[in-house]
Amino acid sequence: MSNHDIVDEAFHQFVQQFHTEEQKVLLAFYRELVGKRRIPYKIKDRSFSVDIQMCQGFTVDVEFQDVLIEDGRHPKEILMDSLRGERLADGRYRLSFMNRLAPLGENQAPKESSFSFASIRGGVRLWDYNVHTIKLGRDSRGLPWNLVYETFQAIAQKRKVFGIGYLNAYEREAIEIFKFLGPYLELYLLPTTKIGFGKSTVLCDFDRIDAAFDEKTCRDAEEFFAGLGLHRLAVIFSKEGGNSKAFIQELLYTMSSLKGNIIYKNLRNLIESCGKGHQGLNESDADMNLFRTYVREKVNKAFLDRGWKGNYPSYMTVTAPEFLEVSSVYKKQYTYLNEKIKFLYFDFVESIVDNQYCITPLTGMILPKNSNIDYRKCKSTDCFFIDGGRRRAEVFEDLTFKEGMTRKEIREKISQLSLILDLQRGGLSGL
Repeated sequence: MSNHDIVDEAFHQFVQQFHTEEQKVLLAFYRELVGKRRIPYKIKDRSFSVDIQMCQGFTVDVEFQDVLIEDGRHPKEILMDSLRGERLADGRYRLSFMNRLAPLGENQAPKESSFSFASIRGGVRLWDYNVHTIKLGRDSRGLPWNLVYETFQAIAQKRKVFGIGYLNAYEREAIEIFKFLGPYLELYLLPTTKIGFGKSTVLCDFDRIDAAFDEKTCRDAEEFFAGLGLHRLAVIFSKEGGNSKAFIQELLYTMSSLKGNIIYKNLRNLIESCGKGHQGLNESDADMNLFRTYVREKVNKAFLDRGWKGNYPSYMTVTAPEFLEVSSVYKKQYTYLNEKIKFLYFDFVESIVDNQYCITPLTGMILPKNSNIDYRKCKSTDCFFIDGGRRRAEVFEDLTFKEGMTRKEIREKISQLSLILDLQRGGLSGL
């Protein structure tokens, strides 16, 4: 842990002079920025605005108002260190700090910088978890679990920054699940973890799991797996513990197989409930919302004009498969003859990567075999689970819409998408 992860006691005392909400913002300012990274700031009309923190679940920013830079012009870049605050005799406040990025002349010692302000306006905005921060590329390894893991991390970060009182009932439930499932999700997503065909083929760093769970967490884990009908996982966890090689292999293999889809759907439904009542990040910015609306309208028209069911961001259609269906999964090839129907899916995942808003399509296929599953309610993310070649999915990175695109470029992407949909309707896979 860095020394900057712990707020200096003197600064902690300084922030007590502000309202509760403002205290949380200032403490986040210290933890996230001081001694760690350049401050992304803007100065306009004597207001000093700083974007403190952003993740999938929330954004924190602060605006110092009626600012006076006390040592001349404001610097081009700031990396604060040794931050301290004080109340001035005239009722204003001052922040003093050492700027690591300040240019120094020869034999010139670093000097302290400072600015005073009359008040602050702290902004905490909570999002609905529908916009990710993961870059989706052609390498689909980790999907869809990396999307779930990111959201669980965002909920945990939300609790760390703001406290349990900021979480709704569903987010609190997710926190309890993350306590026991989080370490295994992290292990599953490591590039060194390899999963083949069969539990004994699971190769990973078993020593990374140090599951010293308390009694309640152990009970929650057993009830979670048993409640989903995954009794073997519940029994192995109960008898051999979460650190055992047998349990780790069983869980990681389950997560890659069709049974893993049971866990994923349960968590996906919980995440949707976690975001209820919160605004969408994609709706908060006027330019972002305008871009999304335009793409959504064009995408929706392309699918509905070709007979697909659904609405943005999820679409489904049923088509006749090719006489000979071939799937390659983990370098193993499957061949199917005379399948009656095939379900095709398209879903659009929204994300912000490198400060750019992106909309990336996922596409999936299922050759159905289980009459107990309503395949019309499945999505592309359900197609990443191994089912003997009956499911396959991929990321259509080449069809990603990016916020900086012109409308002409967006229309060109829509034309490419339409061509793929026409090929699929004509009986060609295109996947």
